[in-house]
Amino acid sequence: MSTLRKFFGRSDDSVPDEASVVSTPTRSWNTVSTLGVGAVADIDERGAIFSRTRPVAVEIWFGSGNRWVRGTSADGARQTRVAGLPIIETRQRLGDGDVVMTAWADEAGDARGRVVVSLSNETDVSVVAAVVVRPYGLLGDGSIKTVRVSDSLVVVDRAPLVDLGRTPGDTVAAIDRDRSEPSLLDGLKLGDGEIVGHEEFEDPGGRASFAALIPLTASAAREIQIVDGREASTVAPAPLENVVSGWRSHLANAAEYELPGWPKHVPAALMSGLLGAVEDQRRPLGDEIWRVEDDALLVAALGGAGLDWAAATIAGRLLERVEEGTFDRDAWPALGAALIRIAGTESGDSTLGKHGEAVAAVVGHSLSQARTEASTPMLLRVMYAAHGAKAAADASLLSGTMRNESDGVALARHGLPVPAQSASLVADTLHRRSQQTAELIGLGMVALGSMSRPFEPIVPTRSLAGSTWRWPRDGSGDSPHARAALLIGLRAMCVTEYPGTTGAATITHESPIDLDIFPGTSKRWLGQNMSFSRVPTAAGTLSAAIRWHGPRPALLWEITNQRAPFELGCYRLDPSFRTSEPSGEALLAEPALADNDGPNP
Repeated sequence: MSTLRKFFGRSDDSVPDEASVVSTPTRSWNTVSTLGVGAVADIDERGAIFSRTRPVAVEIWFGSGNRWVRGTSADGARQTRVAGLPIIETRQRLGDGDVVMTAWADEAGDARGRVVVSLSNETDVSVVAAVVVRPYGLLGDGSIKTVRVSDSLVVVDRAPLVDLGRTPGDTVAAIDRDRSEPSLLDGLKLGDGEIVGHEEFEDPGGRASFAALIPLTASAAREIQIVDGREASTVAPAPLENVVSGWRSHLANAAEYELPGWPKHVPAALMSGLLGAVEDQRRPLGDEIWRVEDDALLVAALGGAGLDWAAATIAGRLLERVEEGTFDRDAWPALGAALIRIAGTESGDSTLGKHGEAVAAVVGHSLSQARTEASTPMLLRVMYAAHGAKAAADASLLSGTMRNESDGVALARHGLPVPAQSASLVADTLHRRSQQTAELIGLGMVALGSMSRPFEPIVPTRSLAGSTWRWPRDGSGDSPHARAALLIGLRAMCVTEYPGTTGAATITHESPIDLDIFPGTSKRWLGQNMSFSRVPTAAGTLSAAIRWHGPRPALLWEITNQRAPFELGCYRLDPSFRTSEPSGEALLAEPALADNDGPNP
């Protein structure tokens, strides 16, 4: 009788039926990341953690009385994202309380990421946590041929995988027969299960699995680390509150948005997920349609949110691809549109100047490929930032006219104003599609807002996000590109900017910028407060809010770090209001919005 069977008082010797083997890939997950490493691991809806470097999974199962639970909703599991950040909390109901698993990524001092897992028992009874290592990758079967314990380390295929913090008492290994069987741990501790201690358990077929028990008394807490190939680190994990503070410090100067119906942590969820992609140059896991030019979306989203240092980092990599000849020329206009969001910033101008020849090629090609009247002066500002006024004036000779509706859709994808015919194309697409995607929702937020036909996307956005606010793309469980599309759309619902006409005044930042505040206002928002702050524009950093005095809205605004003259309006709520004052407050007329605000999927 194994130690595990003795602990739980079980005497049956059942094992999973070989015919029931299931290896369905996981399709719903969250990514944990760090700023210096990028994506470190992925966590599915049960709390199973999947390595990014090896085809293995680490699961935490909890036992109380005579049963195990493994994080399914049927067992009373709930999963959330802490403060909207890439910190995943999985709560498992046991009796009258919860056991809680919280996972996040940090760096162990060697420029490689690890996952820290905090286990806490909030019940009033003793609980046992089983750390289960299994041969499954996120997207299919994995492999484990050998597994053993060496002091506190669980060593898989000759390399450490998990640091348990102390030598475990009870351990068991077995042949893993079924990815999805809820009672798998019974199969591990009965049937084939055996105590391994420091001895190695081996399966040439790669189906070896392992479980180690960690006792959790009432109100106790423990930490384990998924070290994924390294020996025990000499750098202790930072406390969770420090990790939260660290993420918030990186978002402290970013734009903030508060709109009716939108949870306050959504912008943090969008931006922190994008920051995790800054140092990660791999194809997003599960995203088979990814192309290099898709990363231009990350530049547009991060730059538009005021995180220009992060946007400039990615832009620099893309411009290097242009210099190497590995960035498709047909996609240069997408990169040109994204560069608009970093022109005029310290980090952006440094990057544009460093890659001046590539910038000239991209902008020149973009202008020759017929952008809109709104995008042409913005592209010239990119050229001005990289080469000065004369080069920008020469580039203006290349500007053409709009070729077709698809050009406008491409501009909207990067948050730029589009002509009415392109916005109508987007509206028709929204009406036709029975199932929305994050990219289509973000596109609608930009295009329909620019033609005063906003729609309220929070319902489909929440439906896609689940409880942990992750957004898929092409089956990917947590896509940075889907986040980018939504962040671009969220900005466009708050402010749209239309630069002045082309010419010397535009190039030297002397022509006024037309700023439209809250163009995405829905009729359902009337009477509800809304605000945004620290949103970068070509005119300066803009903050604004709507407060209500009975049926009339009061607009408050402020522009800091002003770089160009501007005219500001709130055309959706009061078409007659315009100002060029850098700050102020105005009581607008009572809105008269039409009943049909546009498509609401």
